[in-house]
Amino acid sequence: MWLAIIAAAVLLVRPLLQQQSKPASITFHLLMALPFFALASRFLVNDTSFAHVVSYGGEELPLRYRFAATWAAREGPLLLWVMWMTVLAFVWRKPMSGENTDTTHPLRLRLIYGFNLLLLLLALTLDPFKESTSTGIGQGLNELLQTDLMVIHPPLIFLAYSLCLHISSIALSSMFTDSKGIQERMLSIVRPGLFVSTLGIGLGGLWAYLILDWGGYWAWDPVETGSMLPWLALVFMAHLRTRPGKTSHQTWIGAGLAAGGLALFATLVTRAGGVWASSVHTFVTDSAGTSPPDAFSRMMVLKSDPTAGVEVMTYLVVLLLFIGFWLQLQRGSEKDWKPNSRSLRLFSLPFIGVLLALILRFYIDQSCESQTLSSCSVTLDATVYAFIPSFAFSVLLFAPLALEFFYGGVRTPSASEKGWSFGSFVQTGEKNRTNLLFFILLLIALFIFILTDNFLYTAFFLIFFTPLFFAEDATKLWAQGAGGVMLGLAGAWSGMIEVLAAGIVMLFFILPWLLAPESDENSSFSFFEKKSQQKIALWASVVIVGTYLVLTIVLLLSSIDAINFEGHELYGTPFIMAFAGALFLYSNRRHEAKRNAWLLLGTLVVSLLFAIWQPTAFGMDSSTEMSTLIVRGVLAWLTLPILILLVVPMVKEVVLTQGIERSKTPIWRRIPLGAHIVHLGLLLLLIGHVYTTVLVDRGDASHRITMVKDEIVFDGNYGYEFTGLRMTSEDLEVGDGYVGIQINVYELDNDGRGDKIGTVEPGMLRFDTITDTGFVLSSRSRSEVDTLSRWSGDLVFIFDGSQANGLMQQTAINGSESVQLVRVTVYDLPASHLVWLGWTTMLLGMGMVVLGDISKNGRLKSKTITSNEEE
Repeated sequence: MWLAIIAAAVLLVRPLLQQQSKPASITFHLLMALPFFALASRFLVNDTSFAHVVSYGGEELPLRYRFAATWAAREGPLLLWVMWMTVLAFVWRKPMSGENTDTTHPLRLRLIYGFNLLLLLLALTLDPFKESTSTGIGQGLNELLQTDLMVIHPPLIFLAYSLCLHISSIALSSMFTDSKGIQERMLSIVRPGLFVSTLGIGLGGLWAYLILDWGGYWAWDPVETGSMLPWLALVFMAHLRTRPGKTSHQTWIGAGLAAGGLALFATLVTRAGGVWASSVHTFVTDSAGTSPPDAFSRMMVLKSDPTAGVEVMTYLVVLLLFIGFWLQLQRGSEKDWKPNSRSLRLFSLPFIGVLLALILRFYIDQSCESQTLSSCSVTLDATVYAFIPSFAFSVLLFAPLALEFFYGGVRTPSASEKGWSFGSFVQTGEKNRTNLLFFILLLIALFIFILTDNFLYTAFFLIFFTPLFFAEDATKLWAQGAGGVMLGLAGAWSGMIEVLAAGIVMLFFILPWLLAPESDENSSFSFFEKKSQQKIALWASVVIVGTYLVLTIVLLLSSIDAINFEGHELYGTPFIMAFAGALFLYSNRRHEAKRNAWLLLGTLVVSLLFAIWQPTAFGMDSSTEMSTLIVRGVLAWLTLPILILLVVPMVKEVVLTQGIERSKTPIWRRIPLGAHIVHLGLLLLLIGHVYTTVLVDRGDASHRITMVKDEIVFDGNYGYEFTGLRMTSEDLEVGDGYVGIQINVYELDNDGRGDKIGTVEPGMLRFDTITDTGFVLSSRSRSEVDTLSRWSGDLVFIFDGSQANGLMQQTAINGSESVQLVRVTVYDLPASHLVWLGWTTMLLGMGMVVLGDISKNGRLKSKTITSNEEE
């Protein structure tokens, strides 16, 4: 640990060490990654001299699960994160495309090495290599982690988050130095980041599908929803270059900060145990705590937590600083203006918090040498953040902006001749006007906080409102206005804020267009014209993803006590329709504009008519309510027709693109073709999502079937026959006992007779915590889901765990033949294969884009080198 900390500190001071000594640079990078491999090695050999191994390891675990135990608690994931950040820093250790070698390049590396140092210090506060003080039995590796997918999924997610933070380092280094070439630098990491993130999230969905008792791949659990946020940010960035007009460097910087900030926010959702109590991903929980009404207040409860407090507060401080830097960036009105780099010194704050925590821990350890371990642990409740009042965190939002005002060098906005500015209300001297505007912004932020009583919601309000507030012509920033309006709508829809408060929030964002003078510009728009349709298609990717990202964040913030499944699906439906409509216009751009318009409008009319007339026509659970007025079938009718309408044009787009591109570039490295394949895969996934998620009510008791032994029970188009019970404790790779229900499955034909189509065995694994003397301290269980796959989809069978103990007791007394009645939950998921086909198709397309980008960057780099040599 100390070698890694020293290496990170040296590279922080000398980020360009590789230019002076390549062996030294390689050595220091290896040293930074060393703690992770050291900890993993202790698990692999089951070294019980370490407390962490005693708690989560086990000699009986297969090697791959021992390796997975490395990230079973708080300490391991931090070291894993450092390892990935180190790998990426080494991969991109040289100047990137267009990067200023004197300023931008070293600052980017310093930011990465600084974050590594922060993570290492955090890990040190948790003491990952703490020696074991007893021979007691630990809780063991969480049973849900004892799967092959959990060996792969968490490392991929942390790799994706590392790529997002590397993007943020590009954004910050470009913001304070030279932003030339920022688009190329961003995209060179966005594309592989999107591939890794899609792979990681998909494997997590597959884990939920096969291991959890959800009966599906997606349930809007807070942790999986949190992991989706940086993915959406990457999608947003990947499409910035395709929108009409030139994307400003400021927009690229903001998007880069959002990617890293959302990665930190997703980490907060996972690591702040007890804040999102509705999540099943509670492998790390530390405190029963109280239940404040919002996420930020619950985080404040963790301030005094001796285990999670410093870590959670550190992530929160860095996240708030990211938002603060974005607010600082809005002060520039000149083209070549750069923010004052003194604000980067604010990054010292989380370091101070961690170092004080380390000093406090050292002091307590020294003072408690003569005391028992339990008496020492009680005194650790007073962590350094426990003494900081909650309102102090709000200062971080405005600290960079305040420094910018204090050191001067900025201009205040003035009203444009044709537009409108918030600064037009302030008529005074330049200096007084600057100070007054800053004071007004503070008052507006305070007003919104009082209105909504939610700090994080106020922070997101400032993200969108500050650019409008400081703009010389706020009417040009319609994208920020749209984001702010969505913030207000989402707040009301989710129930986070009152409807009146949401209306006031939206009023702030539409005010420029209400008060601006009428424009004389003639901007004709007709949905039946090709030019207008293409403008819609090209803008849609950025606008839809951006506003949907806002909606998802707000719904997640409101899901701290219960998953808002209905909200995500109900309010997400218009976005799916808009996405499909825009993609239809783009893929049919070679056809007549009027034809495209009438096809879209006709499909929409048909969808609405059938949604009103036959909302339950899809069967399944289409009649169950999503809201007081809308059932699931309505959502299916609104989305499926337009999605199915899009399939043929998208397939043609892929084929035509492959035919049009007659270049020497190999087919697997063609970026446009890869992008169209990604869109096709997403389309297939969404169709599968409607059938496997929207039309399935997993809370409906009708899916729970009671079966009598050797009797066929018919439900829908299938029959189920319970034939026997299998119980064993032998030859199990994991677990200490297994009980399974053997079921024959029949399909009804037209004559009402059932033909056997397969046999399944859903069951339950038992995991015991056993002492050295063989005494069972406690037992845990894990559902073993079984799936019957057919060409049309899957039948998913889930053992009802509530009957496991009773069955085992009955079997122990009277034998397995005495069991005559069992319960099983069954989900019929037609088109479920489309989810996995769509996911793999997306990965194929993203892989092509990444390979094409690597090839393109290689050619650009060789041209740059040749040009420099000629000069």
